[in-house]
Amino acid sequence: MLQDTFYMALEQLRDGKLRSLLTLLGITIGIATVIAIVSVLEGFFANISKDLNALGAHTFQIEKRDRNAGVRVGMTKLEKRPDIKKELADYLRRHCQSCAQVGAEVWQGGQVIRFKERHTNPNISVAGGGAEFFPNNGYYISNGRALTKEDEHSRRNVVVLGMDVVDKLFPFEDPLGQTVKINGARFRVVGYMERLGMQSFGGSKDNLVIIPLTTFEALYGRERSVNITVSVRQGVPMQQAMDEAIGLTRRFRKVAPGEPDNFGVFNNQTLADTFEGIATQVQWAASLLGMIALLVGSIGVMNIMLVTVTERTREIGIRKAVGATRASILTQFLQESVLLSMVGGMLGILLGLGLSGAASLVLKIPFVAPIGVVVIALLVTALVGILAGMYPAWKAARMNPINALRYE
Repeated sequence: MLQDTFYMALEQLRDGKLRSLLTLLGITIGIATVIAIVSVLEGFFANISKDLNALGAHTFQIEKRDRNAGVRVGMTKLEKRPDIKKELADYLRRHCQSCAQVGAEVWQGGQVIRFKERHTNPNISVAGGGAEFFPNNGYYISNGRALTKEDEHSRRNVVVLGMDVVDKLFPFEDPLGQTVKINGARFRVVGYMERLGMQSFGGSKDNLVIIPLTTFEALYGRERSVNITVSVRQGVPMQQAMDEAIGLTRRFRKVAPGEPDNFGVFNNQTLADTFEGIATQVQWAASLLGMIALLVGSIGVMNIMLVTVTERTREIGIRKAVGATRASILTQFLQESVLLSMVGGMLGILLGLGLSGAASLVLKIPFVAPIGVVVIALLVTALVGILAGMYPAWKAARMNPINALRYE
C-alpha cells in the first residue's frame, strides 16, 4: 500500500508542476543558501590554512600589535604601545633556553625595484632581515644563497629576490650577480626564492625582496617597530617556548606584574584557530538564514497541502466509502508533503553545490562538498515535510465520508 500511495503522491505533483515548483521554492532557496555558504567557507578555510602558515614550522612571532586571523588589529589604543626594538632579539638569543633561532625583521611596502630600463610596479615589499629570516618564515632559496650574518654585520648591499621580481626584471637572463636599484641604492642579487604562489584573497606572495636589516635601517631609517621571529628548540613544546619568550619580553620591556602585555604574540595555530572561530560564526549566521527560508517554505507546503485536501474532498470521500482507513489517507497526504519537501531539498542541494562550484572557480579556491551538511539538509527537509503535512493529512483522515461525497 505504501508503494501505491507513493505513486499517487508522485502523480499529484506531476499534475501541478508550476504550483509545486512555487511551493518548494522557499525550501530550495534555504537549503541552497546553507550549502553554498558552508561549501565556500570550507574551501576558503582549506586555502587560507595554507596562507595562515605565515611562519615556518615550530615558529612564533612577537609584534607591536595583535593579529586576528592574520590581520593586524588595534589602530587606536594599541598604537600607543612602545615600538619593539631589534635589541629584543639579542636579549632572547642570550636568555631564552627554549628558543633555537631568533630573528628581527622589518618591512617597507609599495616599493619599485629597477634593473636597467626595466622596473616593477610600485607594489613590492622590501624586508630587512638576517640569516634567521628564511627558516623562521618558511622561505626557501631556489638558486644562489640566503642572507648571512656577515651580510648584516657588514651592512652589505645584497638582495634576495622573490619570483615576481625575477619574472618582471629578468625574463630572459639569470639574475644572480646582477645589480638592481632599491630606493635609489644599488644592490647585488645573491639569490632568489622558490615561488610561493597567490594568496586566498588575491595578491601574490612573491612580490618581495629581502635585504640585510642593517642595510634596511641605513636605507629607510631605524625609527620603526620590528617583528621578532622565534623558532622553537627541537623537543620543546610550542606553548612552553612561547610562555618563556613572553616572560622575557615582559622583563625586557619592563611590564609590571599584573599589567597586560604591551605586545602581541602569534603562531600559525593561533591564526588558524581565530579564523576557524570567525568561519564558524559565519556558518551559524548562514544556517540561521537558511532556517528562516525553510520556515517560509514549510508554511508554503502546509498551505498547498491544505488547498490540496480541500480540492480532493470528493476523492477522499470515495476512498473512504470503498474501505480506505484513516491511516491510509493520513499516509497518502503525508507522503505527498514529504515528497514535495524532499524534491525542494534535492533541488536546493544541486543549486547550492552549483553555486559553490562556480564560486570556487571565480575565487580560485578548492571546491569542497560538505557531505555532512547535505545529509542534514535531506533529513531536515523530510522533517519539514512531515511537520508541514501533519495537520492537512490529519484533517483529510478525519473527514466524514458522507459529507465528503456531498462536497461540490
